[in-house]
Parts: sequence; structure tokens; C-alpha cells
Amino acid sequence: MKICTVWGDLSSDKSSENYPTDLFCEECFESMSPGKEESGIVSSQNDDGSYGDTCSRCGKTKEDELEE
Repeated sequence: MKICTVWGDLSSDKSSENYPTDLFCEECFESMSPGKEESGIVSSQNDDGSYGDTCSRCGKTKEDELEE
């Protein structure tokens, strides 16, 4: 799992909506093309448990990911 800051609603007055931070499983993280220009990822770090245990994109949990 990765904690990622992603591109959001840049027209919003709230910085949390401009660059929201969410938790993503490894599969969803890789599908977002990290490190490439077209990526929606602004920054990422390894999961530290502060964002729960469920991928915000597909709903996979940490347990599901460990079973794969």
C-alpha cells in the first residue's frame, strides 16, 4: 500500500481538494503510472497506517493484498 498525494480539483479554494491524499494498493498505484509525466500522482510514500487499510480506488484491503 502507498499513501499518495494526487492531482485534484485545482479550482477549489481548499488545498485538501487541490491535492488530496489517499491510500492505494500496489496494483492501483502502478496503474497510475508513477514517475511518468501523465501520472496523477504528485508524491507518494509507503503506508504508515494513518490512512486506514483500504485502497481508495478499488476497495482492496491490506489483508487482501498480502494474500495475493
